[in-house]
Amino acid sequence: MKKRMALTLLALLTIVMAACSSSGGADSPGTDSGESGSGKTAQKPVTLTLLSHYVGQNEVAFKPYIDQWNSENPDIQIKLTPVDFGELLRTIMTKQTAGQAPDLMHIYTLWGGQLAKNNVLAFAPDDVAADIEANYPASAVAASSIDGRVYGYPTEVQAYGLFYNKKLLQEAGYGGPPKTWDELIEMAQHIERDDGSGMPSVQGFGFLRGYAGKVVQPFMALMATAGGTLLTDDMSAAALDTEAAKRTIDLYAKVYGKDGITDIGFPTQQAFGSGKAAMTIEAGWWAGSLKTLMKDGYADIGAAPLPSPDGLTQGSLAYTWAWSVNAKSKHQEEAWKFLKWFNTQKVKNDMTPQGNFLLEGFNVISTRASDMESETIKRKLEEDPVTKVFADALQYARPEQNPAAAAEIQDALFKQIENMWADKATKEEALAAAQKEIQAKLGK
Repeated sequence: MKKRMALTLLALLTIVMAACSSSGGADSPGTDSGESGSGKTAQKPVTLTLLSHYVGQNEVAFKPYIDQWNSENPDIQIKLTPVDFGELLRTIMTKQTAGQAPDLMHIYTLWGGQLAKNNVLAFAPDDVAADIEANYPASAVAASSIDGRVYGYPTEVQAYGLFYNKKLLQEAGYGGPPKTWDELIEMAQHIERDDGSGMPSVQGFGFLRGYAGKVVQPFMALMATAGGTLLTDDMSAAALDTEAAKRTIDLYAKVYGKDGITDIGFPTQQAFGSGKAAMTIEAGWWAGSLKTLMKDGYADIGAAPLPSPDGLTQGSLAYTWAWSVNAKSKHQEEAWKFLKWFNTQKVKNDMTPQGNFLLEGFNVISTRASDMESETIKRKLEEDPVTKVFADALQYARPEQNPAAAAEIQDALFKQIENMWADKATKEEALAAAQKEIQAKLGK
């Protein structure tokens, strides 16, 4: 009896061991390291949240490239979280403190200092940083860096230039745009027409207004043509006590205010789009908006480098947006993998997804070297002289400076320029007040 039971137990043990061997071997057909038989849990796909200001039609243009990535990379999925531009910075900071930090963000690099100070930004891996430094304009690289360390891929890189209405200039007897500040004022006065009530019916030149960036960024761009910057190179001090700053505020005082050549209440932006303003200053992206608005009338629009005090010095300001990775992301490696694909891999038209998206969604060209070398971009620059003016400007434009208090600094200068235009301060008082307030903010 005992012998029979022993034989039975031995037979059962042999069957169990054979079964275990056939189901759990590392080299068994039909199994891998992710199946339950290996003793490991199957790895789930990583989902990365992407926060951007691409809403409406911009999101429509953006989404096909996200869909392509998601289809080709089932292990790393991208989930879009679009918000309006006016809510973007607040949303980033709110989610950061609430423990809901997005993995990927599209940020305005003016916020870079503030975001870095609050430990929002992850610096780029060495290979990504090297790629960016080698393939983008110096102004874009500088804008996408903090203290010399790159934190993201430059995307929308925009420089400022002079937009003008060729028809209005020709009717006034001018064969081309002004090259000097003196010519700008003289031509504007000659072109200006009064409707009889003191309000212009046609404006010669006017600045766009409405918020800090509209007023201050052209100021910094014009200041660059005079050889100056808003802050010192190390961003430790205000630089509005320089000769370049004094010459620039003097030009601003000649346009609006008690000694101005035109009425500050005239709607320059709307008037330019309807052919009632001859010249203004804006960044290159505006060309696409004007083309849509003006339709056939866009044929009258030209663009030129910003005039300078001497007519010889080139200068402008370049502001930048950038793709970045959150320092709190648990999946930074996967996030950078997606950004490398989106910004470096050619998918169609011999361009990157980013390059195609900018052209399709904004009529703006990518500044990445490989995109710029594509036949699509070369053809656009040959056929579109307005776009070429702004593409060329990126080669000499100064990057927008981005200390931690950058937005507050621009607000301070904006307030003082508006005070001068409203005759609440002289140009000297406005500049001195801005210098003092900016210096205080830098000392925080």
